[in-house]
Amino acid sequence: MKIFTKHFPYIQRNCKGYANIVVWGIGANIGYCIKTFEQLFSCLANHPKIQIHSTAYIYKNPPFGYRMQPDFYNTTILFSTSLCLRAIFTLMFYFERKFGRERVRLFKNAARTLDIDLIFYAKKHVCLQHICIPHRDYINRQSVLNPLTFQLGLFQ
Repeated sequence: MKIFTKHFPYIQRNCKGYANIVVWGIGANIGYCIKTFEQLFSCLANHPKIQIHSTAYIYKNPPFGYRMQPDFYNTTILFSTSLCLRAIFTLMFYFERKFGRERVRLFKNAARTLDIDLIFYAKKHVCLQHICIPHRDYINRQSVLNPLTFQLGLFQ
């Protein structure tokens, strides 16, 4: 199911950008998920080293992995930044904590108030044991592909 809100989808045409293009996949299934997404958008929009270029609609979908939990809300955010990769991870973890996410989960794919996945960072290709850029599984997740395909179509 597609959900449309004030900032989802959003497009900023002809804006100045920074050197590094970033795509985040965001998701949540606990609390007021849509409100959390809107608040996250505001935080990013007010960050001095981030320029939001676009967002997708919010995609409501059933959970995968552990299925005995509420449906997920997912979307993607494309922005440019002057922040380095380490600072992007620091910012991701900060926002997850700010919106109530516990870093230690009871089990894989457990319910959460906010999950931020780094899908792309600049044109970097990194694959370590704990991190892969581009995101290792994004191509297999409709919760990323559906919003991202729509979002990239906004620029055509």
